[in-house]
Amino acid sequence: MTKRIVFTGGTGKAGKHAVSYLLAKGYSVLNVDLKPLDMPGVNTLITDITDSGQVFNALTTHFGFSGFEDGAPPSAPDAVVHFAAVPRVLIEPDNKTFEANVMGTYNVLEAAMKLGVRKVVIASSETTYGVCFAEGDKNFHAFPLEEDYDSDPMDSYGLSKVVNEKTARAFAMRYGADVYALRIGNVTAELPTAEFLAKYCPDTPVWREMGRDEAPLSNRKAREVLGFREEHPWRRYMLR
Repeated sequence: MTKRIVFTGGTGKAGKHAVSYLLAKGYSVLNVDLKPLDMPGVNTLITDITDSGQVFNALTTHFGFSGFEDGAPPSAPDAVVHFAAVPRVLIEPDNKTFEANVMGTYNVLEAAMKLGVRKVVIASSETTYGVCFAEGDKNFHAFPLEEDYDSDPMDSYGLSKVVNEKTARAFAMRYGADVYALRIGNVTAELPTAEFLAKYCPDTPVWREMGRDEAPLSNRKAREVLGFREEHPWRRYMLR
């Protein structure tokens, strides 16, 4: 039986690529967003995730018209992927950014847990480390970054993501479900890693030797805890 995934924010810049990937892997996807997604095979349910009632409804609805033909009432999905958010600062006032991101995440997690969903993935951010959108010049503590590095952002967006990680942890402990927060980043540079860090972060210590093109964000925990292995290693595409 095809696994069903509710994906919030699937119309966004990152979300649309993730939805396309899930479809290619054979999953059935319902996009929950304020804007429709122009992608064959995916229905978008226009939903304000800051409204808990709408979220509960979205997680218990048919994924498309074919659902009405099955003769069974709609049920909760097999998993939820939550990307919907105000994507950065300076789009809405700071208080609205914080409110939308924090309440939206709380509502999605609450609905998923109370409906019995056992797998949830939420989008966190590299901004939790407090360097992006900081007032003035702020350095990272050390490279490569590990999960236990201090999370102390100054801005409303980064702060909302820190709160969301705590919210995810609380629901995971309370319901015993698998909830994963991915600190998504956007790093690209032409310089070798050592030169790049020396140029742009000269005062930040590097605690071990890094590969020429290694990203300064560690995925060690994902490998150890989840058994993560790259399906599309970057070396395959960049070192040609």
